[in-house]
Amino acid sequence: MDNNSVIKSQGELEIQSEAEAEAYESYVNAALEDGQTTKKSVQRNYATVLTEEDIRALMEIDIRSVSDLTSLSKAEATLLLSHLRWDVDDIREQWSAGAQIVRESVGLLELDPPSDDNEYFCGACGKSNPHKNFASVSCGHRICTRCWKSHINKIISEKPSAEWNLWLKCPVRVGLHASCPASVGRDMIEEFASREEKFNYNQYLLRTYVENRETMKWHPIRGSRCAIDLSPDSGNASVSCLRLVRFCWNCREDAHSPVDCKTAAKWLLENAVPCPTCMQSIPRNQDNSLKMKCLPCNYEFCWYCRLDWIEHLEGTGGDSYTCNFNAVSSDQSGEMSESDPNRYGDCYEDWSSNELLMQKAEANLPKLDTAIKDLSNTQLENVSQLKFILEAGLQIIECLRVLKWTYVYGYYLREDEVGKQNLLKDTQERLKNFVENLNHCLVTNLEPFRYEEEPSKDFKAFRIKLTELTSLTRNHYENVVKDIENGLASVVSEGEASGSGRNHDD
Repeated sequence: MDNNSVIKSQGELEIQSEAEAEAYESYVNAALEDGQTTKKSVQRNYATVLTEEDIRALMEIDIRSVSDLTSLSKAEATLLLSHLRWDVDDIREQWSAGAQIVRESVGLLELDPPSDDNEYFCGACGKSNPHKNFASVSCGHRICTRCWKSHINKIISEKPSAEWNLWLKCPVRVGLHASCPASVGRDMIEEFASREEKFNYNQYLLRTYVENRETMKWHPIRGSRCAIDLSPDSGNASVSCLRLVRFCWNCREDAHSPVDCKTAAKWLLENAVPCPTCMQSIPRNQDNSLKMKCLPCNYEFCWYCRLDWIEHLEGTGGDSYTCNFNAVSSDQSGEMSESDPNRYGDCYEDWSSNELLMQKAEANLPKLDTAIKDLSNTQLENVSQLKFILEAGLQIIECLRVLKWTYVYGYYLREDEVGKQNLLKDTQERLKNFVENLNHCLVTNLEPFRYEEEPSKDFKAFRIKLTELTSLTRNHYENVVKDIENGLASVVSEGEASGSGRNHDD
């Protein structure tokens, strides 16, 4: 499924409810192999949802690799990686070309260690200290533990994290205006930073690791502690997680396949606003009411002023139909298009109705999990053999999501692209029929088996039928996505060939 990798993970990502997590438990467990029940991420197709634990494990792999390559300590290898954007290949090339140049560029000096005198004078405060109360970085300057604690905590707490590599240096002055160029490594942070600043520094390493990798991005939900790792050959993938939040890898907005990011952004600008809390795009209510509710985070706010709904009511004297906010510009107010009211109205109605059907199908997933548990007591003991039921439910959701965006694609087709418009309508109707047949088999035909007290001879036939319907629906769904992303290239008629895909190229 090249363009629509669907990911499920049991990681640290905050989920909407325990029921949703339980609904996926059997699916996730079935995906794990060789009894790896403690694995934190599950890969399907080309993408993986990674928890902080997963990311740190990947970081450690890169740190060990650089440490082995350069014969540096792990702390020094971490310093090298953080300075050079966590690019192991680039470090390998630079190190081979000139190790000394690389060392000096990141503040890893090669000086003799200090002598073991009984006492010394701190290079920062100048006070005399016992030998046991000092520490040095690669420059060898002896600094007392009090000065190290003060220096490190001050830099981490006061300087922007983007500048830490610049300022986390040895505090000794080597001239009238110059400070020592030796860098402070992770080992010194662990030894001298406060608990809070140590946490902040480790989060900084985590963040820079993700942000410097081309195939990795943070999950778009604000407050999420997960990242998405996508292989380079996976294309323009849409990603989803346990919380049933789907987003586009490229623009990090709602998943909008088969239309491109530019077309989706244009449509959403007219019909949706970002939730002030989690930034998910929320489509406007069909009745044009001002009250909006974000399903992922349950935040309620006003369409125009974006204030919490209670604050909005207080500002308008309790009137839920007016808003005193007048500063919204016409191109960002979310007002619906008036250029072609009838055509627009039909498109928006189809788009919105499929959104509601998709939400209903998502709400049905916990019920499917309950059904799987019931059936494991009567029809099939192995829960993994019942995952075909959940896969059918997930396929219905994906088809409804794609159907929703096909109407947007159709809305932006030119009026003279009649052949494409007709083909699109036929395609939509066929996909709707597949979804309806699959949903009927899943919801209606499944129900009687839940109340059987012993294995039913008809259950095998039901399993074969639902599995085949899911496969057929998936194949048609993938073809729909492929055809539309190719601009319905199979339709070439007079006046259309030159304009195919005009609005659908990123």
